[in-house]
Amino acid sequence: MGIQERKEREFQRREREILDAALALFNRDDWQAVTVERIAHEAEIGKGTVYKHFDSKEEIYARLALDFLHEIVCRLQRVDPHLGVVERLRVMIRVYWDAHMESREYARVVMYCSRDDFRACLRAETQAAFEAVDDAFAEVIHPLIEQGVREGIFPPKPVPLLLFGAAAALKGGIAMAWSECPVKRLKPREHREELTNFILAGLIHQGDVV
Repeated sequence: MGIQERKEREFQRREREILDAALALFNRDDWQAVTVERIAHEAEIGKGTVYKHFDSKEEIYARLALDFLHEIVCRLQRVDPHLGVVERLRVMIRVYWDAHMESREYARVVMYCSRDDFRACLRAETQAAFEAVDDAFAEVIHPLIEQGVREGIFPPKPVPLLLFGAAAALKGGIAMAWSECPVKRLKPREHREELTNFILAGLIHQGDVV
């Protein structure tokens, strides 16, 4: 291994340590008040070292969110393409839900980074990375919804309109699941299945509402 390669691996290792330290701090109730100095202290490095990797705390948030969202896209892409439209969409909803339930820290960061005012303060390259991952989600989901429309499963509406209620229900359900107000009598898997059935019923029967 050459000197340059060793330096690059060390740089990547240090960057991962910074991200892991930041994520650990986001498990606290005061996670939005975390500073670069606290992240540096958690990672046991100097504050200046953090700035060698990230321009700001917001860029750290963004990197965590992007890594998480890329992983979800990869999971969605692996869903069996031979499944029927409704069953495939059911599996995708479960994949998205389960990924957010695996880590409260990541779920918090992703919700925080989804805001337009947050993204507006990021570097142009990071904004472009979010746009790219949004496009990647669309490339997975939109063709499936379009297929459902062609097959007469979903009403003949524009895909963004069809998906608006579904996305709102899914993201709202995730926020509820990590808050103090989910239905206490239901188990986490029951939350997921009830929400999945609700979303699918909404997609299928949108055309029946007058």
